[in-house]
Amino acid sequence: MAKLDLVLILFSVAVIGIGQIIFKFAAREMKIDFGQSTILIVKTNLFPLGLVLLTVTLYCISTLAWVYALRTVPLSVAYMFNSLAFVLVPLAGFLMFGEQMPRYFILGLVMIIGGIYFISRA
Repeated sequence: MAKLDLVLILFSVAVIGIGQIIFKFAAREMKIDFGQSTILIVKTNLFPLGLVLLTVTLYCISTLAWVYALRTVPLSVAYMFNSLAFVLVPLAGFLMFGEQMPRYFILGLVMIIGGIYFISRA
């Protein structure tokens, strides 16, 4: 796998993880009273809705990087890197939001990274 392809794939996966973190932050900031009008809900939540829009824009850029990398990287290899999001997002939840870390998280993390290592060697 070429270095540029690896960078593009890792960029895409990192953006997916970062996007999930931003979504969580936006969700925590949302204040929705279903008795309010839609316009008032939007006005009240401009910042979190802006974060959602930012994330969707990042996802579009990430998708372009992913598609470019897939021109030369087999999907069976590239797709395995998406599992890194299963490492990044729970870690961020633990570190940034005080969420519980699953009991066997570290073991799973090692297995995911090991699996990616061996599959990318093919």
